[in-house]
Amino acid sequence: MPKIVGTAARALALTSLAGEAWVVIRGGSAARAQFDRLVSEAGFEPRIRFETESYDVAQALVATGYGVALVSRMARRRDLHLSFRPVVHRRARRTVHALRSDTGVTDLTLTFERLLRSAAADLA
Repeated sequence: MPKIVGTAARALALTSLAGEAWVVIRGGSAARAQFDRLVSEAGFEPRIRFETESYDVAQALVATGYGVALVSRMARRRDLHLSFRPVVHRRARRTVHALRSDTGVTDLTLTFERLLRSAAADLA
């Protein structure tokens, strides 16, 4: 069964995926920097089979059995036949910070802040 590493069932050590073909996000993004850092810390060089700018494309390729991917919970698609597994690695998390000034706050700013807090609560 194809798998995407994310969250849900029994956890996998990142090192257990060292021999897999990987579908990864292209370089230049925070997600790719995190991936590169994690595999480096895990002590292996990933065999990258495909690079994309889209988590949707990555998950579609994984669904076909093309490889595995590291996907955050926020980007997971629920309509594909995939197996999501949490990654066991000491720093397999990313922190997102949002700052705003108390002056000139718009309704859009407040809506964005509320949505961001809601998404964070869903992931907690």
